[in-house]
Amino acid sequence: MSEMKIYRYFIGLSLIVILAALLIHPAFAEDKGIVKSKTTIVPQHQKVEHVIVFGNDAEISGSVRTAVIVINGNLDIKRTANVRGFILVAGGQIKQEPGAHVTEDILSLNLNNQMQNSLILGAVLLFGSWLLRLAGSVVLVLITVIAGTLLRKRLNPAEIINKQAGRLMATGAIASLAILAVMLLLMMTIVGIPIAVLLLFFIIISLVLGMAVLSKWITERIQGMSDKPDWVLFLTGAVLIVSTFNFPLIGFVIFLIVIWLSLGFSMKWIFDKITTRKK
Repeated sequence: MSEMKIYRYFIGLSLIVILAALLIHPAFAEDKGIVKSKTTIVPQHQKVEHVIVFGNDAEISGSVRTAVIVINGNLDIKRTANVRGFILVAGGQIKQEPGAHVTEDILSLNLNNQMQNSLILGAVLLFGSWLLRLAGSVVLVLITVIAGTLLRKRLNPAEIINKQAGRLMATGAIASLAILAVMLLLMMTIVGIPIAVLLLFFIIISLVLGMAVLSKWITERIQGMSDKPDWVLFLTGAVLIVSTFNFPLIGFVIFLIVIWLSLGFSMKWIFDKITTRKK
């Protein structure tokens, strides 16, 4: 659709907005156009600026210069009609006889059963997606609080993040790409699917532990939170982090950073365990 046609559509729809002004000045409406809420007929030799009808039908046999808008009604364009402007019919049918002169495009919006079903299905999917995200956010917050409370004595977020944040994020980014590649390869075979599921659980566990570390690190820097119970610290931090996940675009970036830091924590813990055993 060209920019000119879009502009004309916009002009036609804008006529609905100025309807109140037209009704306030009936003389203008009588001279330049027809604005009614009942069945409207434009005779063969009559010339009007525009026709706007709500809740009833319209019959055009004469000339209309700017626009014809019919809301919740049918439009009948006779063969003697000369419509030079925009035509919009919402919630009704359009009948055009051969010979009618229509210079602009016709836009028809008819909410039939199929369209209604599509709208309902779209609304259900949208609500279901929002509900699923809400449930996932609540579950992630609760699991983070539980894990952080149980492991509170082993978590030292200031020492970990302040000194090694960049290294941990780089390690987590590399590990995430490697794990993703391995998972894709494993999922190509039936035998490898259980191993891929285990790797997925490893990522989830890493995310929960990383969320716990970050939650405590964030709340320790909020004034007045130092004397609060540990579970309050983890709950406050987890809610703040998870809330940022729901922002468009930036939420995805923050989620990636949290994943990379979490995997970095896990890889560092595994590396430390391996080196300790060797000694």
